[in-house]
Amino acid sequence: MRKYLSLSLKILISFVLLLYVYLTTDFSLVYLTLAKADIFYLSLAIFLVVLNYIFSSIRWYFLILGESRPSLIYMVKLYFVGSFFNNFLPTSIGGDAYKIYKLGESLKSKTEAFTATFLERFIGMFALILISLYGFITFSGIEVFSFFLIFLAGIIIFGIFIVFYPKYNFKPEKFIKIFDTLDKIHTSFLKYKNYPHLLFYSILSSIVIQAASVLTQYFVFLSLNIEIPLDYAFFAFPLVFLSGYAIPSVNSLGSQEVLYTSFFSNLGIATGIIISASFLYHFVRLVVSLIGAYFYINDKKYIKK
Repeated sequence: MRKYLSLSLKILISFVLLLYVYLTTDFSLVYLTLAKADIFYLSLAIFLVVLNYIFSSIRWYFLILGESRPSLIYMVKLYFVGSFFNNFLPTSIGGDAYKIYKLGESLKSKTEAFTATFLERFIGMFALILISLYGFITFSGIEVFSFFLIFLAGIIIFGIFIVFYPKYNFKPEKFIKIFDTLDKIHTSFLKYKNYPHLLFYSILSSIVIQAASVLTQYFVFLSLNIEIPLDYAFFAFPLVFLSGYAIPSVNSLGSQEVLYTSFFSNLGIATGIIISASFLYHFVRLVVSLIGAYFYINDKKYIKK
């Protein structure tokens, strides 16, 4: 019952946010803007999302330790199916639960499946934070050298966390979920202490993958003949991504529109055009996720090894 109440709350939040967007937006401008969308840039955005999912699958594949890992084709299919389920499950990582479940069946270990999936997602979030910091520093006029100092400080703090993180026996009930999450993060990384090169390459590939995600949304704006400053795009879009992990909504519906408006209305872009860009980005991801629907529907076992 509690699970259904949580899902209902997230659906309600998406509905309320979308209603707010509807009441504060001139939708006649939205329709006119969408009708003039440039197919070339939209196609480029779709292509980048497909590449993003494929390379994310490869990163996920190599984060599975041991010889029991399934085939790379299996992982690619499973990643696309997870993206399809994101359309219906709460938050933008709802499909991860399905991916962990199916991968756990293949590995015969839910723990290993959780560790690899969690780490793949966590490293992606880390890369988003770095990209957003870089974007903020460049568009605000701070020297790029400052970014590398922040990056170095982040790596040092991250290393201290991995090495010296204490195991707390006393966990206040109000914060038990936070402590449990920290424990899982720490335990997950400890399994990779003998594979530092793997973590290093995963972080580097994540920066490239997430930069491509930023460019995907950038091309969506270009399809509407709106060119936003690239450094500002690298600051704002990662924050929109990160909000999708935290804000309780269905695949960022509603929350993304509100955040788009908050970030890009400051650039003098009309709200109707901003909402059009957000809807188009939802559409791009939906189109790509249909590849996952194909894999799911056309296989009696959902995904074959």
